[in-house]
Amino acid sequence: MNQDKKNKIKILMKQLKSIDEEQREVIAGELGITNPEGHILSTRNQCLLVFQAGDNPLSVVAGFKQWQKSGRIVSKGSHGYLIAVPAKNKADGNEEEENETFFLYKTVFDISQTEVLELEEA
Repeated sequence: MNQDKKNKIKILMKQLKSIDEEQREVIAGELGITNPEGHILSTRNQCLLVFQAGDNPLSVVAGFKQWQKSGRIVSKGSHGYLIAVPAKNKADGNEEEENETFFLYKTVFDISQTEVLELEEA
């Protein structure tokens, strides 16, 4: 991960910690940001998106490949937003060890930053 991305994540986490759970719920309740399958994003991720988007409206977000699977392509020059995606460390074969959960930061794009994927006719 490059230093710019690390710095951006630190700033976002600081912003997230600066608001209490009630404020987070209000933000998420007003927006209802979903993925293309209609699943509502976590309160945490909706807040992260709001911090980054500013006045840009967000409604449906997905990663580059997820948009392709949905028949859309990210518009050239679009800048995405970071969200936290849970992942698990695989235990080293020791069944007594629990898998540790951590977060990866992935880039997503709003539907307004995409276009319908046009299939070339043969």
